[in-house]
Amino acid sequence: MVRVIFCIAAVLAGAAMPVVTVAQDSGAAQSVFAEANRLYEAGDYEGAVEGYALLVERGAVDKDLFYNLGNAHYKLAAVGRSVLYYERALRLAPRDGDVRANLALVRSLLRDRQFVETASWLRRAVMWAPGHLSTREVWLLASMLFFVLVGIAIAFVFRDTRTVSRLYARVSVASPGRLLGIEKAQDFGLAIAMVTVLFVLTAAAAGMKHRQDTERPTAVVLEEEVSVYGGPSTDATMQFKIHEGTVVHVSDTRPGWAEVDLPGDLSGWIPVDALARI
Repeated sequence: MVRVIFCIAAVLAGAAMPVVTVAQDSGAAQSVFAEANRLYEAGDYEGAVEGYALLVERGAVDKDLFYNLGNAHYKLAAVGRSVLYYERALRLAPRDGDVRANLALVRSLLRDRQFVETASWLRRAVMWAPGHLSTREVWLLASMLFFVLVGIAIAFVFRDTRTVSRLYARVSVASPGRLLGIEKAQDFGLAIAMVTVLFVLTAAAAGMKHRQDTERPTAVVLEEEVSVYGGPSTDATMQFKIHEGTVVHVSDTRPGWAEVDLPGDLSGWIPVDALARI
């Protein structure tokens, strides 16, 4: 997938849109995308948004498509939709520096900057690896660790056989047990313990990401200002207001309404039409 680097300076300066290939088989889709790129380069950001949005409606899921949509909406001062598509791109490419940088830029422009979650240094350290992996990558890593754990356990059971002994002699050079000078059985036990810890942590991270995507999804406020009520009705007490671009967690839904949670133990109900799920 070809993509020209598009940094914050380019966003602010109005540089040309990067050339991107959307993962679609249809030649018509490629034509729509190329035309949207041309419109962006010509300064017709509304036309570019229409073209990109048409591909999204057709089911295209691509980090560069979402990234481009975020850029185009930024040009139109639609910060809510800009946040939405940058967040979608980040989920597909959590290590993409351009996406992270542009999302940070847009977040700095939000009215509700106090609701931008800032984790403690300990949480950032613990969640650094899961935060830089997509949900699919975390599940893949957890699966790999599980099979490694099973393999080590089987090798431990047959550790005294000739085959395992020969294999152990080759691979144990990098073993912590070799450095500690412990016996082969203890070395296997140490390896099992280490891989088990890594597997549990990775599986927990995968479960957390799955829960975030399904049971407690996140969404972005798209309207300029939304009132938050104590119940799913405009007759309920209005508690406070949130603004365009704020990211919320959706904990419950009722017909036409969504219960949202925000940092600081704040929660309430807002019209579901004011949100777009990431």
